[in-house]
Amino acid sequence: MKKILPLFFIFLATTAVAQNKDYILSTEGIGSLKLGMPLVELEKLLGTKIKLKVIDVDPVALGETIKAKYKGINVEIELIKNQEYIAVNGISASSPLCKTTSGIGIGSTKLQIIAAYDGYNIDALPFYDSGRDENLIKSKTKSTVIVKEAAEGYAIIFTLVNKKVVSFQVLPMYDDEE
Repeated sequence: MKKILPLFFIFLATTAVAQNKDYILSTEGIGSLKLGMPLVELEKLLGTKIKLKVIDVDPVALGETIKAKYKGINVEIELIKNQEYIAVNGISASSPLCKTTSGIGIGSTKLQIIAAYDGYNIDALPFYDSGRDENLIKSKTKSTVIVKEAAEGYAIIFTLVNKKVVSFQVLPMYDDEE
């Protein structure tokens, strides 16, 4: 009995670590759900056939957002149609299960994000709500923190309300002005 108990705890710890890898948030995506993933691979990963309502119907439409379940969490996945295939172009979620390798996730603060991503390109921006007369008004409670490895490329956009992370997006961010 004394030998079985430690083996049982090792098994539980290994299982917990393996499950957490499914929810690791990075600039590339969440776990196995990655930016740039073709639709065929996405369907295989989610275990379901995705019915497109816009991209396959309207020949001009190049983008569509779908809601799905990935490993038991709700996600919104932005798809984009390029010349060769349809691929994942953005991922949004607000599950407390998703965290970065340094532990940043739902409930984290702006200072924790900045400390965890020392050496990255970080933009801390206010959020603007539209006012009564369509003028933008700086929000007193909402803000965003954008984390990128370089000036351009994949990024995590953390949305904060009352100085705490409430959701995040993983998107490609490029400067189109060049």
